[in-house]
Amino acid sequence: MSKTQVLIVGGSLNGLTAALLLARHGVRCTVVERHATTTAQYKLRGLSPRSMEIYRSAGVEDEIRAHRTGDQKGGEIARAPNLASPDVRFLGMPWADMSDLSAATAETCDQDVLEPILRAHAERHGAEMRFGSEVVSLRVSDREVVCRVRDVRTGDEQSIAADYLIACDGVAGKSRESLGIGRHGPGILQHWMNLIFSCDLEPYLQGKRFTSCFVTDVNGSLVPREDHWLLALQYDPKRGERPEDFDAARTRALVRQAAGRDDVRVELYDARSWDVGAYVADRFGRGRAFLAGDAAHAMPPTGGFGGNTGIQDVHNLAWKLALVLRGAASPELLDTYDAERRPIAEATLGQALARLAAWFKDLGRELPKPDAIAADDAVTFGATYRDGALVDDRDGGDAPFEDPRAPSGRPGTRAPHVTLTRRGRQVAVHDLVDDGFLLLGNAGARVWEAAARGIAPTFKARLDTCIVKPGDGAATARLEQAYGLDKDGAVLIRPDGVIAWRARGARRDPERELRDVLHDLLGRPPSPRPRGRPIEHRL
Repeated sequence: MSKTQVLIVGGSLNGLTAALLLARHGVRCTVVERHATTTAQYKLRGLSPRSMEIYRSAGVEDEIRAHRTGDQKGGEIARAPNLASPDVRFLGMPWADMSDLSAATAETCDQDVLEPILRAHAERHGAEMRFGSEVVSLRVSDREVVCRVRDVRTGDEQSIAADYLIACDGVAGKSRESLGIGRHGPGILQHWMNLIFSCDLEPYLQGKRFTSCFVTDVNGSLVPREDHWLLALQYDPKRGERPEDFDAARTRALVRQAAGRDDVRVELYDARSWDVGAYVADRFGRGRAFLAGDAAHAMPPTGGFGGNTGIQDVHNLAWKLALVLRGAASPELLDTYDAERRPIAEATLGQALARLAAWFKDLGRELPKPDAIAADDAVTFGATYRDGALVDDRDGGDAPFEDPRAPSGRPGTRAPHVTLTRRGRQVAVHDLVDDGFLLLGNAGARVWEAAARGIAPTFKARLDTCIVKPGDGAATARLEQAYGLDKDGAVLIRPDGVIAWRARGARRDPERELRDVLHDLLGRPPSPRPRGRPIEHRL
C-alpha cells in the first residue's frame, strides 16, 4: 500500500489546481485520473480576474497568458438567428474592465490548453500524477482515507492511503455518492453536444469581434478559436436524438445553418455530449473527505461561474489542509470549508440560473423564481463569508455578494485591492499574500506590528506584516476607505486573500488580542517551538 497526505480524485481543472496549490504548500499529494491524458475539450474557456489572481499567486499567471487561446476581453457575447443575419443583439463583454479591482485581469485559456500547464507546474512542485487510473472503492475512517485504485490499461489494482481526500471527479463522478452525500437543486436542465471543428469563418458580426454567439436557428452557441471552433447545442433524447447522431455530415450541416451560408468548409475534430445541470451537494465534506468543483456543485454555463467557483473552492481548502497537516491548526479548521464555500456555491448557482432564465426564454421546463441578477464584478470579487475561519465584526448586511467597488472591509470578504509603494515601486496587496497570514496596518499601527513580532517566533504558521509608512497620506486614505480602518487600525488577511479579522483602531493589549484571534481561527494555541523572525514587507 502506498501513502500520501492528500489524495485527489479527478485530474481535470479543479483537481490539478488543488494539486498545484497543495504542492506549493509542501503537501504531498497524488492525483488519480481515469483518462490517460488531460482533456481534449474546451470546457471552461474564460478565467475570471479572481481565478487569474489565484494563479498569479501560484506562479503560473505568465505561462497561462503566454498560451492564451483568444481574447476574453476583446469581443462581446452576441445573439443572432445566424452569423449572416442583420438581426444581432450584443450582450456585452464578459468580465469587462475590472483593473481597478485587481492586479490580475481575465484571460482566455481553454481547458485543453490550461490543464497541461497546471499539471506540469504541480509535478514540478512534487505532486504525483496517476493518469489512466480509476478509484474503484474508497473508505473513510477517523484516521485515514483508503482508496482502491485500478490501472485502466492493465487492470492491476493497488491501495493508496491518505490523510485526506479531495473529490474533484465531476457531476458524474462516484465519490460523492460513495461518501453518502446527497445533492439538491433543479437537476438536469438540458442535454448538449460539444462539436469541435475547423472552418473558414471569421469571428466578426457587423464588424465587431465576438467571443461567443448564441445562434437561435440551431439553438446553440458558436465559440471561435484560432485553430478550431466550438458549436455547443442542445439535443433532445425524448425526440430520439442521440449523441452518436452528430457525425461529420450533421456537424457540417449544422455549422452551415448557424453561419447562414452553404459554402463554409467544415471538418469535425471531436464530438462530446454533456448535461447542463443545476445541483449543490448537501454538504461539502464528510470526515476526512471533501468535495470540490463540479462534484460539489453543477452550474449552467451562463455567466462562466462553474469552473471559476471550483478554482476558488480548492484555493479555500488548500491552505487549511496545509496548516492542519503541518500541525499549525486543529482539524476543526477544515469544518470551515463547508461553512464558507457551500453558501457561496448556492448563491452563485442562483446567479447562473438567473442569467439562464434571462438569456434563453425557452428552457423546455419551468424553473423556480430566479434571483435578482447581481453584477458580474460582485459575483467575481464580492463573495462574503458569514461564518467560518473569521472573527466577524458584524458590519454589513446579509447579502452573499457585496459591491467590490464599495467594499466593507469586514472579515469574511476578499481583501480589497489597493496598491502601495514599496521601495519605489507599486505593489498590490494580494501580491504580498503568499502561503501565510498577512497583518496589514495603517500608518499608526506599529503596536500591531510589534504584537505580530512577539507572536511570530512561537507561531507555526507564517505571519508577515505590512505597515504603511508614516507620512504616506495617499496610502493611509486608501486603507481607511477600503478597509474601514482608523489611522492605527489593522486587518489580518488569510493565505487565500480573505480578511479574517479587523481592528479598526488600537487596543489595550494588542499582542494578547492578536494571539487570541489566531487561536480562535486555527483552533490550536501557538507552538512553543521557535520559528524565527517574521518576514516583513516594509512600505
